[in-house]
Amino acid sequence: MNSYLKLPEKGLIASYKVAHLLAKRKKAHTDAESVIGPALTIVVEEMLGTAAAEKVRVPLSNNTISRRIEELSSDLKDQVREHFVAIDNELSVLWSLQVDESTDRTGKSHLLAFIRFINNETLVNEFLFCKELKGTTKGEDVFQLVDENILLSELQWSNCVSVCTDGCPSTRGKNKGFVANVLQKNPNVVVVHCMIHREAHVAKYLPADLKEVVDQVSQVVNFIKSRPLQNRLFSQLCKAMDSEYECLLYHTEVRWLSKGKVLKRMVHLKTEVISFMETERKDFGFSRLDEGWWVKVLFLSVLFDKLNSLNSSLQGPSENMITATSKLRSLDEKLTLWKTKVSKKVFDSFPTLNESTRKQEIILQIMNTLSGLQLALQHYFPEFAVNNFRWVVNLFGSNESSNLSAEEEQLIDLRNDLFFQTLFPQKNLDEFWLSASKSYSIIGAKAITIILPFASSWLCEHGFSVLTEIKSYKQERLLGIDDEMQVCLSTMQPRFNHICSYKQAHPSH
Repeated sequence: MNSYLKLPEKGLIASYKVAHLLAKRKKAHTDAESVIGPALTIVVEEMLGTAAAEKVRVPLSNNTISRRIEELSSDLKDQVREHFVAIDNELSVLWSLQVDESTDRTGKSHLLAFIRFINNETLVNEFLFCKELKGTTKGEDVFQLVDENILLSELQWSNCVSVCTDGCPSTRGKNKGFVANVLQKNPNVVVVHCMIHREAHVAKYLPADLKEVVDQVSQVVNFIKSRPLQNRLFSQLCKAMDSEYECLLYHTEVRWLSKGKVLKRMVHLKTEVISFMETERKDFGFSRLDEGWWVKVLFLSVLFDKLNSLNSSLQGPSENMITATSKLRSLDEKLTLWKTKVSKKVFDSFPTLNESTRKQEIILQIMNTLSGLQLALQHYFPEFAVNNFRWVVNLFGSNESSNLSAEEEQLIDLRNDLFFQTLFPQKNLDEFWLSASKSYSIIGAKAITIILPFASSWLCEHGFSVLTEIKSYKQERLLGIDDEMQVCLSTMQPRFNHICSYKQAHPSH
């Protein structure tokens, strides 16, 4: 009898865990009742018998799964709120914010926000909310929505270290933008313009003659890809020639890595493209056999491949201002190195271009492009202040402390602490400084405020990709999108037993 009575309780927990799994995998709620439930019955019946299958009763209806996800989301929000209510030290109250706005497949405008804070002696990135902007998307509207949710999570603007946004006017307007409203709440907030967006602006620079080459490549790609018959014929040609790839790629301006991938695929399929263009006899503004034109395409593909590598390295949840600034400073120095080598007719920095016999014909275009990129980099990133924070990442290898005043004496004590000298190489940067802050509170707090800010809005961009996937044609009218996103993107684990302790399991379900 005890075993029988416990079955509904286990089924209740299983129901929550199935709902959690569906949300994490971004699947439709109806999959639980139409796929998971029948599959579970089939497996148990085949392996354990009909009697065992009769005992497996898990509530999996569409409405049940929706309620479960709502309750899981509420528990995750409660965990964040409880963290900031029950503060155990001064550093635990600090947090950084990342905000971005975009539209979904139905044309609705959604605002996404993530926070980074200290939890259990580690820095964690946590989903904060995804809310719809029902009217205008002005700076005041964005701030009002963020402010409401900040208060609901028991966060205080006075403890906000930084705010990271993209560069649109509604967020960065000087008078009425979101950032301006935040600075009224806390003038000490560090405002970060997403470094990935700025790097993408840098990568857009091209001299007129090379920009024309990119446009011509796009014309070729569009001619083949936009016509189903042409695309099929080109694919058959690639198969017949045993090509590595069977299609070209579209260039999409909003996709950061798109241009480099398009050019790289064009170079890979050079022979196939030339053969196909010969049969079509269409004029694209250049000769398909012009080797000088193809050398320019080759150079651009190598250059944008390097820029794509940089852009990819700037993405990720663990990036901070120090790591991102270091990578961008490295690019600035590389551009100087590449210009010096190319001016001496040395092309080893562009390995595939080095194999071309006509590479010296485009030395002037290469120099102009590299110089323009360097000027654009210095325009969008006026100063690389990484030297001011070198002591954070190279504590025992450098005596620099140019941005310190009152903390400098404690920094000297820390540098001469043998225990922390041993600990530094064994821990991650954030873990080390959180450990050090217990004994050296002043310098530790200074380091944490440098590591805590977001360097980009990558988490929001990733969140919008998740939003697009969740709001598929099966769920485009999903109402509880905030709860769905909370469960899907949260780094915390729901407290299943805690949630179920307030519920009564029913055998009839």
